[in-house]
Amino acid sequence: MPMMVMMIAGSLAMIATEAFADRVTIAERPDHVTEGTVTVDASPAEVYALVTDYARWRSVLTDIKSVTVKSGGRRDAKVRFSSRALEHEVTVEFDNEADRTIRFRGIQGPPGGRARGQYVLQPVDGGKRTLVTASLYMDVVGLAGVFVRDASIRAMRQAKLRADLTDVAQYFAKRRVSSSQASQS
Repeated sequence: MPMMVMMIAGSLAMIATEAFADRVTIAERPDHVTEGTVTVDASPAEVYALVTDYARWRSVLTDIKSVTVKSGGRRDAKVRFSSRALEHEVTVEFDNEADRTIRFRGIQGPPGGRARGQYVLQPVDGGKRTLVTASLYMDVVGLAGVFVRDASIRAMRQAKLRADLTDVAQYFAKRRVSSSQASQS
């Protein structure tokens, strides 16, 4: 009997994880900005702690191929990472507000590449859950911009936001299911 309960709980965990991927919404905004939203089953402090643990990105964010924290801490780090969605290695600098906003700007990347973005963490359900609203500006300017189509950059922005928001939602969905399984044992 306990084995059957564990199998059912595992199946429910997979369904819950897949459901979160469907709840990520992506929309294009003016001026080369893509916005994404998802509601996560964790407090803003928990989401902030996960996303600003830069050294762990590879174990949480499936898009990240490699990551190096160059300097700083959770609030003001400089982080170099390689992204599957962006198809490049880039360095970003953070200027965060603990448990509220994760804000970054690209400081090194491909020629002509410009990027900046933010993740706003809004408490919902009395602070037990978080509405994450992410915006990402990316464009290629100068001579390099002649060779890169806007549609390609738009697809990269969308893929990056969808991957990151889905991964964060799934992380907390799996954790919630694991803790409920443990309490039933």
